[in-house]
Amino acid sequence: MLFSQDLDSIKGILLDLDQQNLKLRDQIMPTVKQFGFGSPAMDSLDRLIQKFDSSALAVVMSIIDKHGWLGKSEIGDTGNRVLFITIQHALDSEIRKTYFPLLKKSVEIGESNPAFAATMIDRMLVQEGKDQIYGTQSRMVNGKLESFPIKDYSNVNERRKEVGLPEL
Repeated sequence: MLFSQDLDSIKGILLDLDQQNLKLRDQIMPTVKQFGFGSPAMDSLDRLIQKFDSSALAVVMSIIDKHGWLGKSEIGDTGNRVLFITIQHALDSEIRKTYFPLLKKSVEIGESNPAFAATMIDRMLVQEGKDQIYGTQSRMVNGKLESFPIKDYSNVNERRKEVGLPEL
């Protein structure tokens, strides 16, 4: 059983990870604009982000492995989002496959945002070379953001609406 001080401690850890994540990722566009996407400066920032993601992943996996996928009523919206983002950013796709059922159950009981599950499903499908369902995954092609292929594109906005995502 988790006590409120345990949850407060976990929430504090997750909020700190969120601030560190934002601080690093807020540097991406200014670095790209100033030095270019393939620049040594961007490569250096990429390495810092990967190092952060790796250490954050170890912390988040430890929390989930010990306490399950904590919902927003337990650790707040931000803490819950940090669980999702950290697992979503994992380089190893098997990690998403492992933790997705826990996220899905959390969504089903109203403790996590349905858009989190939709986004993770899309990422897993794209990594398997399949069409995504919700259109959440994109890539840079010739300097422009391009969506990966979307299954049944004509109905994608209906599906997006169901999970709280804006229209494409």
